[in-house]
This record gives sequence, C-alpha cells and structure tokens, in this order.
Amino acid sequence: MRTTIYLTTLLLGIPIFLSAQISMKNVKAPETITVSGKVYDQVSGAPLNQALVTVFDDMMIASLAQTETDADGSYSMTVPKVPRYQVLAEKPTYFNQEVVVTHLEGGLNADLGMGRKPGYVFDITIFDKAFEHNPINTLRDCKIEIYNNTTQQQELTIERLPKSAFNFSFAEGNHYTLLVRKPGYLNRRVEVYVNVNGCILCVDGMGIKEPDVVQIMTHENEIGHFLGTVDLDSIQVGKRFQLNNIYYDFDKWAIRPEAANTLDKLAVFLKDNPGITVELGSHTDARGGDDYNLSLSDKRAKSAVDYLVTSQSIDFDKITFKGYGETQLVNRCDDGLTCSENEHQMNRRTEIKITGILDEDPLWRKSLKEIIEDKNLYKKIIEQEKRQKALTNQSK
Repeated sequence: MRTTIYLTTLLLGIPIFLSAQISMKNVKAPETITVSGKVYDQVSGAPLNQALVTVFDDMMIASLAQTETDADGSYSMTVPKVPRYQVLAEKPTYFNQEVVVTHLEGGLNADLGMGRKPGYVFDITIFDKAFEHNPINTLRDCKIEIYNNTTQQQELTIERLPKSAFNFSFAEGNHYTLLVRKPGYLNRRVEVYVNVNGCILCVDGMGIKEPDVVQIMTHENEIGHFLGTVDLDSIQVGKRFQLNNIYYDFDKWAIRPEAANTLDKLAVFLKDNPGITVELGSHTDARGGDDYNLSLSDKRAKSAVDYLVTSQSIDFDKITFKGYGETQLVNRCDDGLTCSENEHQMNRRTEIKITGILDEDPLWRKSLKEIIEDKNLYKKIIEQEKRQKALTNQSK
C-alpha cells in the first residue's frame, strides 16, 4: 500500500517537473555588457584609486552596479543592457563627476576626470629617525590610519603599507589625525588642520628635520601639493628624548603656561604609547651649588610629573621623575668656565627616558577611531595591565 502511494505521488510530480524544465528553457537570459574606464585627476592626469563608480539605468534612478577603482584608477563592471547609462564617480576631496553614455556593441568605455575640491594633497615618506632622512633607510610595512575629527569618520586604513610613501588629500574645513605605527617603533601622531579655527594650513607633529614640508600651491592657494616626512623612533630602554619649551621661573618649579602646553602634548604621546614606561628628568646648568641644583631639578621634575598625573590622568606607574642637577652637562660649560647664555640653556633641559617596554603594544589591535573616540581607553588599558600583573604575581 505504501509503495503504491509513493509511486502515485512520484508519477503525479513528473509532469510538473518536466513542465518546469521546459519553462526554464524558454526563459531568455538578459543581455549584458561591460562598462569600464578610468578615473583620473582632471588637472594632473594622475589616476585616482579607491574612487567609487556607480552605473545607473537609462532612467537615471536605479543603480545597476557599483565598484571602486584600482591602483591604476581603472574599473570594470557587468551590467544589464539598456539604451543608455549614467556613470557617476565619487571620491572624498573631489567634486562628483558624471557622464551619460549609450552603449556600443561588445562594451562601453567611460573615462571620468575629477576636479579637486579646495584642499591639499600630502605625499608623505616615512623614515627611521635615527638615519636623518637617508633615502636608503626609509621604513616599509607601517600601519597607516587617518581620522577626520570634523566628520568623525576614519578615512584611511592601511594595515601594512608595502612601501615607505603614501599620499592623501586633506579637504578644506577639516581637522585630521594621522597615526603611523610599526612594531619596534614608537607610535607617531600628526595633526593636520585645513582652514579650521583661523588656521589655513597647520601641521603639528611632522618630522623635525628641515625641510619638513615642501609646498606647491595653485588656484590662488586653494589647492596645494605638499611633500612631507614622518619620522619614527625605535623603542630602546635607555633612549632619551628632549622636551622643548619646559622653562621655569628663576629658583621656582611651578609649571608655567607654555610649559603646560608642552606637557599636554607629552601626555598625548604617552597615551599613544601605553606600552612603555618613562622617566622625566630635569637638568640644570652649572651655575649655582651642586646640592642646590640637584634639589631644584628634582622639584621641577616632580612638578612636571604631578601635572601629568593630576591634570592629564597619566598613570603614576607609567612615569617617574628624577632631578639630575648639573651632573649630566651636554657641553663644556662646567663650573668656572665662561659660556654664553645659549650654551647654558642647552644644559637647562627636560628629558624623557624610556625605562621599560611591554612585549606587545596594547593599542596595536585598536583602530585610530577607537583611540580618539574612547576617552577612557587609556584608563581601560592601564587597569587591564594591572589586573594581568596581579594574576601573574598570584601564580608565582
């Protein structure tokens, strides 16, 4: 009985199946064509990569296909065949460009030249700072990120740049943050302001060797092309960095406003590099007694660290202080020798010395967007590090 029911059902289903097959054979596949072309800067003719290209139908409403241009500015898409198309190219810092075209047999070619909005293109080369911009000592395989603080969007992410140079267009009216990272090197942040708060173009944090930025301006200075460098410092225990503009009133150790501005930037640097511990050292010139200078420099170093801990929330386990007095002069200006004020000033300095390094950068897996937008990120990292230390101590 069961066999009869099964055969009946199977036989009844066969005509339906055959009918469906016949119907499918009669359906004609829609005709398609290939739309391809190049997107380029209409002034320089340079190809534009990562431009978004969209093909619309003949009613200019429905999107048929969408893709991004490659490194050569080229694109290619397969779309249904219709009488005509609208091809639209979009790219940040460029005006949208579109063209209406009709197809030819076998395919359609549509090149689009895009005009730049007011703003600036930066060609940036990354160097190992120890080699003073020697072309053979550029750094490759760096992680590059750019965040637009004005729009709160991350606009560029390169996990591993295979070469030492890259370029990016900074649009007018925006504040950008560039972060460059490479294992074994200190993370480097650069701020770029383009016609923001009275700053037509300000770049804070580029390389210290001149020339940092070479500018080529066009279109009444609304469009510019800049060549710049970003220097990365390798991480080594004992390595020192001098801080500029940390000055104190005579016989005083209170933090002056200009010194606070420099310490605020140091706080950003320390939060960008939570994988290191540092010592802040204060030095004096040789004028005055040894004991006096040692005591004064110690008070000044402590004052700077107290400011960082209380005003900028730097963890006190990450930074220590020490006054060196006149024990580490950098020139000949010892006791009893006549020196110029500039020579004495070279000895009156504040330095940061790396005293410890974690095996892995706690920020490496965090995006620049997370680093900037999560105001408690540094605190979270420090708390996690302390928990790990406590667990390690318990297991010993």
